[in-house]
Amino acid sequence: MHFMSFASILRSTLQVAIVGVAGSLLTGCGSGDENNSSNTVISPTPRPDPLPTPAPILNPNPAPPPTFEEEILAAVNIARATGRNCGSNSMPAVAALTWNGQLQQAAFIHSSNMANYDFFSHTGLDGKDVGQRVQDEGYNWQATGENIAAGEVDITAVMANWLASPGHCSNIMSANYTEMGAASVTNLSTQHNIYWTQVFAAPL
Repeated sequence: MHFMSFASILRSTLQVAIVGVAGSLLTGCGSGDENNSSNTVISPTPRPDPLPTPAPILNPNPAPPPTFEEEILAAVNIARATGRNCGSNSMPAVAALTWNGQLQQAAFIHSSNMANYDFFSHTGLDGKDVGQRVQDEGYNWQATGENIAAGEVDITAVMANWLASPGHCSNIMSANYTEMGAASVTNLSTQHNIYWTQVFAAPL
């Protein structure tokens, strides 16, 4: 009978134990990919930011607002471009007027006097009428006329009132005139606050 020595038995036992431990370690570890697969978080692809709304393109050279002279002349010429009834008088469309600085000055003087001295009349406190005021400005005329108003707040309001009045409307629509000037002057300490004068003429 063959007997193994104690040293041989011990050596064989140690070899079996080492192999067993190694196998257990391999079985327990597994692959790194398997352990990580269940814990991996995939971030969604970020969406690009929306494009900003473009700013409006502004006109680098905007037209200036119309001046008083431009606005009232345009209003008169728009009225003259269409025939209308001035009371019982049927007035046809007529040619546009042009602006005249001398007529404007005559209108300004009369509006200033009415505003400064709180009166309302075609006749100035010096007794002069529109023809004399125009002549004083060095304008030699063959026809002249005048509209006045008091209290209207703007050109739209004063034009509406003049066109609703037969005499004022007839001045605006008259073919006898080729030029005009106008002015308004405000004085809040007076009865009507604002005074308007519109002067029409045709030169010699």
